[in-house]
Amino acid sequence: MQDLTPGIWDDIYGNYADELAAFVRARLSAEAAEDVLQEVWTALSNTLREETITQPRAWLYRVTRNRITDVLRAQARRPAFTDLTPENADPDYTDPGEAMDSDYWQEEIEEALSVLPEAQREVFVRNEMEGETLREIAEDLGVPLKTVISRKGYARKRLQDLLREVYEEYFGWSQEGFED
Repeated sequence: MQDLTPGIWDDIYGNYADELAAFVRARLSAEAAEDVLQEVWTALSNTLREETITQPRAWLYRVTRNRITDVLRAQARRPAFTDLTPENADPDYTDPGEAMDSDYWQEEIEEALSVLPEAQREVFVRNEMEGETLREIAEDLGVPLKTVISRKGYARKRLQDLLREVYEEYFGWSQEGFED
């Protein structure tokens, strides 16, 4: 096992980082290039712990080319999805199916909220939908913070149970085994 002094890795990185980055960025997207570079530098660090690299530039390029090849193969296997939205599409357009789903779920949420006791519903709506902090709600209602926290917890649990039933009915399958 080689003694990995900071100088060895720093020297290799200092000598080849910019050159290697340009090599990778010329072949991959910016995001993929950053991932590959991170993997290469990590591999270098791991390898230096176990063995001596006598030709660091050759080693770096071999590992980098192999990793680029892996990324390109993975991309080729993945179906190519393109943005099917025309450039001049109306930004205010709403898909009718999405609108129906949105309306359906909005109605179901409102119905589930209506089942809650008023104190729980008020805390839940003010915190989750209106963005008030639990502390602000407690101060406004003149009740202890723990009371507000408790009300929200009961509301959340009841809503989860009610909406789980709606979800299972809507999609026709159960989420058993997927609970937290």
